[in-house]
Amino acid sequence: MKELIAGGGETSVDNETIPKNRLFIVLLIVISILLAWNARLFWIQIAASRSFSDRNIDLVENSVIQREEGIVLDTGRGDFYDRDGRSLTGETLSVLTIFPIHREERSDPATVAKIKKAGAILGVPAERWTHYLEQVASPQIWSEAGKPAALSPKQADQLTALGLPHIRVMPYRVRYHTPQAASQVIGFISQNPERMNRLFTNQVHSGELQLSSKIGNAGLEKTFEPWLRGIGVTSVSLFTDSAKRPVAGLNVRIHQPENRYYPLKVVTTLNLPIQQKVEQAMERLKIEEGAVVVLDMATADVVAMASKPVYNPERIDLSQGGWSNRATKSAVPGSIFKTVTAAAAIEEKVVGAHETFHCDGELGRYGFTCWKKEGHGTLTLEEAYAHSCNIVFAKVAERLGGAKLEEYAKRLGVTEPVGWRGDAAGVGSFRQWDAEDQGQVFAAATDQQDHGVIVQTSIGQRDVRMTPLQAANLVVTLQHEGRVQSPRIVSEIRFQNDRLYEAFAKQTLDTGMKRIKASTAKQLLKWMEEVVEYGTGSALKSASWEVAGKSGTAQIVLPNGKPGENHWFIGYGPAEKPRYAVAVLIQNRPEGVSNKSTTLFKEVMDLLAVQ
Repeated sequence: MKELIAGGGETSVDNETIPKNRLFIVLLIVISILLAWNARLFWIQIAASRSFSDRNIDLVENSVIQREEGIVLDTGRGDFYDRDGRSLTGETLSVLTIFPIHREERSDPATVAKIKKAGAILGVPAERWTHYLEQVASPQIWSEAGKPAALSPKQADQLTALGLPHIRVMPYRVRYHTPQAASQVIGFISQNPERMNRLFTNQVHSGELQLSSKIGNAGLEKTFEPWLRGIGVTSVSLFTDSAKRPVAGLNVRIHQPENRYYPLKVVTTLNLPIQQKVEQAMERLKIEEGAVVVLDMATADVVAMASKPVYNPERIDLSQGGWSNRATKSAVPGSIFKTVTAAAAIEEKVVGAHETFHCDGELGRYGFTCWKKEGHGTLTLEEAYAHSCNIVFAKVAERLGGAKLEEYAKRLGVTEPVGWRGDAAGVGSFRQWDAEDQGQVFAAATDQQDHGVIVQTSIGQRDVRMTPLQAANLVVTLQHEGRVQSPRIVSEIRFQNDRLYEAFAKQTLDTGMKRIKASTAKQLLKWMEEVVEYGTGSALKSASWEVAGKSGTAQIVLPNGKPGENHWFIGYGPAEKPRYAVAVLIQNRPEGVSNKSTTLFKEVMDLLAVQ
């Protein structure tokens, strides 16, 4: 090809030059587009994932929200078990999962017939069932009375046989049983954004957890939260096209973490059958407020711990207070505190071996009286313990003084929380018990030298406070020759395949003071036997095995301002070879009503006797 050039000249151009130039330009454009595309993806996925566009859209958070538009079948949270591996939390139900149904499918005669049959299987009126399905705008679980409805095996088989893509039978994990045993011990989970952000800051910021996620807020759910948090949820999703029609070949998919080690299992020291029977006994006797604690005498482990009033961990009303564990909350102990006064008197030798005292019903000062108005007559300290004579203990306490009463309360472990505490892997210093109260002998402003205060304190009145857990542990401490025990509620944590993850060794409590003599402890246990033999606990002679203990009636002021009482009984059984220590508290009773604490103690001991 020839071209004319100004000036009359002539030149030639290669025929292949133009196509090569065009190809180079096209390749350059393609490469530029790919580079721009990759730069945009980098910007969206990495550089601006937390603040995309001028509206600062958090793409990570929205991706989590998008995943949660499916149905969560299992949160992946670890469960609690009793000492023999029986489940205390976590129950798998067969439930019906329902996804939005496209209009075209609802008009298909075959689909309509199957949908109607599904309603009939559930026992739901046709009109109500049809209306419900029309309102389904997002995946959900068929519920009744505000909770997922459990399907019978027959219903599950019939619904599965229908083959409806939008209606599927799935396994669903509920957190709590109905009724939930040891509900106050286990506690509850609920939303707590502030605590969630404090404990799991990194997971919240990464989008792995949300501030709205549920977290343990009471009981073992709270204290063992670091171990209970799982590694991911199990969810089900239905893949659909833009018109909400199921995508062929994808359909329903279950997403779950694949790790045979998680979630972890928290193994408690509770015995589920005993726990349930104790709760039934409280229900049978119509106990409205109070607690029962059963400790293993050999280990101080909690075998059962029941609290009233009951509450539903799925529906928490914090104002009602039923969720609070009365077994770890302090109350005025009354005459069970005479055990501490007696220990001080024996150790300090303020009473002669055969010394007697006279009770005519009144002390003659401070307006102090005995519960038996006509008096007990002449008694030794040992007899006074069996008959729970206020006058004798008041006279002994005046010899001891306030400082000695407080000292021996500390030595016997009733002035501080006694529950297990120590170091745990990954968390350092750790307490198993949530919000356990400490005990008290004198309030900070009380004059411990005032004899009027001292005599009231000696019988467990005025400022004295003790928890049922401390009261039961006092009995165990005597059995262990004065060594104060530290009760466990959890013995170990295990992986899902049952390999050991963490063990909590049995331990004693360091009170910072020397323990009482073994002979003193032995003497007090013998005095408890005499309480049943001829004292205030004689009604227990008919128990299934021989038991021993100490009664207590504390004078209190009720929340309504009227006079009331706390009714206590603490003790052990069988007397010959003790296996269990039990503390019973029936709380906030109107003055003068029948005392059921001895009856409840007997029922608990009777059920323990057949274990």
